[in-house]
Amino acid sequence: MNRLMRALMVIPATAMLVTAGTAAVTTAVASAATGKPSGAPPAEDNSSVWCVSTSGAKACFAEYGDKVWVKDTAANGASAAGTLQDNEPSSSWYRECFNTRGASGGWVMCDFDVPEYQNGYLWAVNNPFVGSQSYTKIYTSGII
Repeated sequence: MNRLMRALMVIPATAMLVTAGTAAVTTAVASAATGKPSGAPPAEDNSSVWCVSTSGAKACFAEYGDKVWVKDTAANGASAAGTLQDNEPSSSWYRECFNTRGASGGWVMCDFDVPEYQNGYLWAVNNPFVGSQSYTKIYTSGII
């Protein structure tokens, strides 16, 4: 095999390894999980439990326990997600909970650990990364 052919074979393999390494680093900065089936979240009160809806998804966040609930509300074959994110320009943290159970799968819940005493956002997303989305402001208070 000549050198040109070996080089052409090595370049894609190297790119794949570099990409895989980058994905591992990115994953360490944030936290994402597929939610576990659960009951409905506590009632929304906009002071300790917040909810937001978009076409195809609903997400709720309870500051006590740092829990996120996600419900897929559209039978479109796409997943739904609930995302927590700080509202600082640096975006130093975010957590993402996926509901892959479909519209008939009900609520799922993810139990996260988020920084305390910070303002942030809760996003509801249908078809994560490309679908409809909406957000509301939240606050992550300390332990009561």
